[in-house]
Amino acid sequence: MTNSLTALCAVSSFLWIAHNLEDHQVIEHPRLSSLLVLLIASFSCYAVSFGAAWLPGTHGRFDDELLPSKPKRLNLPPKPRRYFLPGLVIAVLLRLELFHRVTLDLQCSAQGIEAFLPLLILLYELLPGRRTRPGRGADVDDHDDLGATVFDALGSWFTESRSSLTMAVAMLSLGAYLAGSQDPRSTFFCSTRDARYLVVFFQWVGLLLDAAIAIMLWRVLAWSRTTKNRLRTLSGLLLAASLGTALFYWASRVYLPTASESYSFQGLDSLYAFDVVFDGLAFSVFLVATSLLATEGSPLTLAATITFLFGLTEAIRKTTLTGTWENVAPGTIYIALMLVCVGFSCFAYANNIVTVVCIHRAFVVFILVAITLVATIYTPVKALRVVTEHPITRIIYDARTEANRWLVHATVSNSLKVAVDEYKERHNGRAPPPKFDVWYEYAKEQKSVILDHFPQIENDLLPFWGVSPSALREGVRRAAEEPSMALLEIKGGKAKHNLPPSSPDLPVINDLVALIKDFAKHLPDMELAINLDERPRVLAPADLVQRSIKKANRRRVGKLLPRAAEAEAEATAEAHPEPAVVKRAADEAQTQDSSGFTSATALREMTALTCPPGTKARAGTHWDIRDFCFSCAAPHSQGQYPADWARSQDICHQPDLFRLHSFHMTPSPLRPLQELLPVFSRSKTDSYRDILLPLRRITEPPPPPHEPFKFKQKSISWRGKVDRTSTTYEQFRGGHQERLVHLLSKPARSDRSRVQLVFQDGATKQARVELHQVMTGAVNDFLPLDVAFSSYTPCRAAGEQANCAAAAGIDDPAAEFRITAQAGESPGALHDPLSHRYVILVDTDHGPPRELLRTLRSGSVPLVASLFREWYSDRLRPWVHFVPVDLRYHALHGTLAYFVGVEREMGGFRLVKSSAGSEIAMQGREEDGRWIAEEGQKWAEKALRREDAQVYLFRLLLEWGRVVSEGREELGFVL
Repeated sequence: MTNSLTALCAVSSFLWIAHNLEDHQVIEHPRLSSLLVLLIASFSCYAVSFGAAWLPGTHGRFDDELLPSKPKRLNLPPKPRRYFLPGLVIAVLLRLELFHRVTLDLQCSAQGIEAFLPLLILLYELLPGRRTRPGRGADVDDHDDLGATVFDALGSWFTESRSSLTMAVAMLSLGAYLAGSQDPRSTFFCSTRDARYLVVFFQWVGLLLDAAIAIMLWRVLAWSRTTKNRLRTLSGLLLAASLGTALFYWASRVYLPTASESYSFQGLDSLYAFDVVFDGLAFSVFLVATSLLATEGSPLTLAATITFLFGLTEAIRKTTLTGTWENVAPGTIYIALMLVCVGFSCFAYANNIVTVVCIHRAFVVFILVAITLVATIYTPVKALRVVTEHPITRIIYDARTEANRWLVHATVSNSLKVAVDEYKERHNGRAPPPKFDVWYEYAKEQKSVILDHFPQIENDLLPFWGVSPSALREGVRRAAEEPSMALLEIKGGKAKHNLPPSSPDLPVINDLVALIKDFAKHLPDMELAINLDERPRVLAPADLVQRSIKKANRRRVGKLLPRAAEAEAEATAEAHPEPAVVKRAADEAQTQDSSGFTSATALREMTALTCPPGTKARAGTHWDIRDFCFSCAAPHSQGQYPADWARSQDICHQPDLFRLHSFHMTPSPLRPLQELLPVFSRSKTDSYRDILLPLRRITEPPPPPHEPFKFKQKSISWRGKVDRTSTTYEQFRGGHQERLVHLLSKPARSDRSRVQLVFQDGATKQARVELHQVMTGAVNDFLPLDVAFSSYTPCRAAGEQANCAAAAGIDDPAAEFRITAQAGESPGALHDPLSHRYVILVDTDHGPPRELLRTLRSGSVPLVASLFREWYSDRLRPWVHFVPVDLRYHALHGTLAYFVGVEREMGGFRLVKSSAGSEIAMQGREEDGRWIAEEGQKWAEKALRREDAQVYLFRLLLEWGRVVSEGREELGFVL
């Protein structure tokens, strides 16, 4: 029983490490983390050695004489060689370096080859004179068995056959490999300039080293004199490996100097230390448990058991997903499940395993038989289920219904009294701001269709209700001193700014003053800090924001129940000073460089702190850039397609986007402000606390062409302009624009896409929707795509235009660079995407798509992939005014095929048969595309006009004027 508990500890700790390592901070600094984890494990093993007499499991060679109460030890493996100890240290160091090398090019690595570790260990044990198998004589407690069953009778035959053992391990490894290699890959691509085959070679060499380390460590520990000696030998090996890793780490810092990638700020150091300590302790538990089991048999038993648990879990999970896009190969998964179940059942008898982690093997086999029977029935029933409606059809229908309800909710008011009552109901009884009646009449004069629904303003201003007006006014002046900021002052009914005539941002701020001019006389005196940079600026940690929001809510309750809340509010104010003051003191103590430069790594860490505790992004960094993150996309998706657009823009539950969007991969020349300062910006992501307002850009595109949808080209267009001076390894392969061009223009031969195809029987006209995995290049050939960069400045900076341009998807770098050379020319100047029916819009490196409003007004269908919000974002309804696209692009081909169809037979699939009998491709839902284009155009002309921007800005400034006024709780409009 004690040995079973030890085995349970070994398996559980390994599975815990493998499952949680993906989301831990340790991977951000691999060499340093390896050093620390090995060091912690070394000290832990040494500390545990003092209690060796009380540890369960097997023991050393001389423990029989020292502790006669312990059971007899099993057969020992061959005696270790003298070079095993230094060989182990060298093997561990090489294995770590190979792991680091593969991690650098993880997108080029192969899936699932770790499943072949048991097979490699078995091949060693089957060498002549190497196999030492536990017998069934005195070393095995037969009377403790459950009795001679049919399975035991079969097992007696398996235990004497090497071929049966080889067959069992081969089936187990192959089944686990098939189960683990069917996941869709991330669109973080492996460039043609990357050494894909070398990375896979390193994976196999690393697997060989894993087997060598396991075998040598088994032989060294099994021949230890006592349990204490065994644990101290293990501690010494770990310490030597830690010192060797430290040497590599020092050499890399000295001979390969790089710019500092991080700095100390609130929360990071403690989180990293926690992950390192916890992973080190978990690794210690695994090593101690496996060392206690060193003479139980061989490393094959533990390796096969872990492989079995991985393979079985993955196969069962994917079997339950049969019929969904996550499992497009149900037959392969079924075979994988059968191989895992049958392979491990045979292995349990062939290797004479009586119990499998505390469970008797007969019961384990019974469970596996039951699983195979259920899967045999479940898989064909789910796989052959007929789906007659494309998921996007249902999503669009639901979106239309929801949009109608939303519009009713946004336009309730038909009189001032109704507007006031509606305001109070939506703001927990708070009265509208002063001059609300003037705003209402102004909105009616401007024919605004939105009179009651302004959630963006409410969410933006809510945290600032927890900051005193005096602190806010001080914060405005401090923010205005930051680079790329302007101070806008409204005083005496007039607006003015502090930008000099030579400023390139003068047209931007002058346009803002012009927007305010019509209603400035109705505004109270105030100052605004205007962010002129494309990137948002206020990146306040979540605890700071939540503390301010709670304080605002207490003040609101205090207004209703002043006596009950007065004492609590005063105590809270003393315990929690003004957030701005707290953060100002923290910032003054923080070391910053003179330029304010913030690395991409530091920016990601700062963004993670804006997420609530317990969220995926706050818990750690998602480093698996190779595989698609199902758990990241699931909360906002319906199948492949985004159904909750607002949630899809929240990065807190999808940390994989940190390495799939250039905004989080591009160093910021301006350090974000980690305090709650009132800064007004044109756009932001959900992580930032800037206050949104209508703010034009320095260069505005010309008005869109007015051309009906049916006269536009039946194709899909995208033009992008990357104007960063240089690009990093991650940006070039994982940037959202680079991935889009690679996916739709230059996919690799190995790239696959999962597409939902509509089949239709020519006779019955019965439609059937099926999922298929096809070559990405083949899908592109049969879709009307026109996708490329209009310019890619990093190629010019790299000095290798031809190679860089080819990898980036630019066919004619010389011509494209000429576009860049023409000052002030927009990316679509020589090629206007709006002449196409479908236009893909993605974020720039620093902000939202610049052509969204222009595309809406043009009558083309915008396919939008964005993390950013602007003042009008709440007014646009997904699947009604635009088509949302997940930034992972895993459903992009399926979305495009739904609207435009497929022009020819694709990948051997005959999708639709015409009435004339000729083979044609899947017919697109052109009527849905035309409806979305027309709805978007009508809505832009009705709710996204310059007049609507003025109505929004008027309301925003009235609300802000009250927030920064003394006695704001008593201020309000009363009929």
